[in-house]
Amino acid sequence: MEFIANQDVEVIVSQKRQGAIDAQASTYGANVEYAGALNLKFEFDWFELQHNDSSDEGKAVRKEKTLFFEGLKAIGHSNPSKVWKDVRDYGRENRYGKPVVDATAEGSEVEAEGDAKHNRSPELRNMEELLALYKFNRRQESLSAKITKVQQKIGEALQEMGVDLHMIAD
Repeated sequence: MEFIANQDVEVIVSQKRQGAIDAQASTYGANVEYAGALNLKFEFDWFELQHNDSSDEGKAVRKEKTLFFEGLKAIGHSNPSKVWKDVRDYGRENRYGKPVVDATAEGSEVEAEGDAKHNRSPELRNMEELLALYKFNRRQESLSAKITKVQQKIGEALQEMGVDLHMIAD
């Protein structure tokens, strides 16, 4: 191996660091733009669907996801699921903006989501969890009488929190 002066090594490291940073910036931007395009393609909240959703919407999203995974695997990407999760998060953020969290709310808690931690007030946590249940139940082909009653109560709770049930997209 050729002798390289310390100063030359620092220049090489600096250039490679900047190259890695530039590549990440490009990847981030491309993923954000892809998520925005998916928001144009899918009028529903595609980023909220579960991987095994059997609805027509779920099938359409799964087809897109398969095409994306095939492309990533073709270039040797080792974890397409992580990239897809990021794209889904960018889609949610693109459609609804960054979540506003009241970090000073009494009784707030720290929740882990991926590597990020954020505070959620009890009101925000209840709204998020009730919305998730409400959407899940609406996507089901049939519900028992017991769960149908529960769904009605979830809807009433959401309305009590100021949510217009007609504005909730699946």
